[in-house]
Amino acid sequence: MADDFAPRLAVLVVEDNPVQLMEAAAALREAGYEVAEAATIEAAQAHLAARPELAAMVADVDLAGEPLSGFTLAKAVAARWPELAILIVSGVEWPGPEQMPMGARFLRKPFMPDGLAEALQTVLTARGIGL
Repeated sequence: MADDFAPRLAVLVVEDNPVQLMEAAAALREAGYEVAEAATIEAAQAHLAARPELAAMVADVDLAGEPLSGFTLAKAVAARWPELAILIVSGVEWPGPEQMPMGARFLRKPFMPDGLAEALQTVLTARGIGL
């Protein structure tokens, strides 16, 4: 568990399903992360531009009503903010190698709340970022 006096790592969760967004954010907060929430790609980009303290992004692939997928968002984020750890989640689509940005990880839905926190910790650790 993180030291109570240490700053918590900030994570952006991008999910268009309100229940899944709430559950993912709650699971990550319970695991000790500071969580920002975005239901659209536009909101995600606004958070990323305004919050340089973000250490990671967890993005769903299928974002309803969006012209871009979570894969496209992840590649754009990896290009603009290469220091960010990226975890992509989906219950609909399994990524091909060309869809994943370098260093990003994939987690298949459905998952248990602690599974999300563990997957995020794995991608953060792989990037040399830790709690």
